[in-house]
Amino acid sequence: MTAPYSKLAACRLKGPGMTIRVYCQMADNTIQEYGVKDDGNWEKMSNLGSAMPGTDIACTVLKTSEPKIRVYFQHMEHGIIEKCYDSKHGWYDGAAKFPKVQPRTSIACTSYMTGSETVGIRVFFNAANMVLEMVYDGMSWTEGHFHADCIPGTQIACISWMNGSRPDVRVYFQAGHEISAITEYVWTQGRWSSGKLALPPA
Repeated sequence: MTAPYSKLAACRLKGPGMTIRVYCQMADNTIQEYGVKDDGNWEKMSNLGSAMPGTDIACTVLKTSEPKIRVYFQHMEHGIIEKCYDSKHGWYDGAAKFPKVQPRTSIACTSYMTGSETVGIRVFFNAANMVLEMVYDGMSWTEGHFHADCIPGTQIACISWMNGSRPDVRVYFQAGHEISAITEYVWTQGRWSSGKLALPPA
């Protein structure tokens, strides 16, 4: 049974088979994957292991030639876990090493292709009322340049796309402008800048 406090994440794969995946937290606090086939039939799929009760969940599909999924959630020791899937290996633990953060932090992620098989990933999270990022450049994970104050308990959303040979990224959260307005930050041409400080209606 799904926990009443479960957060949700969903993604879609290209190709035949289980094209939609949904992730939730079960009553035993593990993260469960469900999938739907093209014929509309849903199935219980892989269990990704134990997590902090009420953890946020984020996922992204890498647009490589073979389907690849990344899922992020928080474990009981307050760190964020990366779970990876590809058709050859199934599910396995990722290499990302995140700092410990407060319980039930908000997590958001996005991915983009900087080459035919070169993937970029950004994961945003709230640490001590500051939104931070971890960045994967196709080779390794590093702490990103982004850091901005936010209000306690803010949710985070992000999106990305390729602009020529470089990615554009937008991230949204409540930074405290006009008390509780949503603020936009922009990554373009290799640097961060402020976007709209208070999305209307604030």
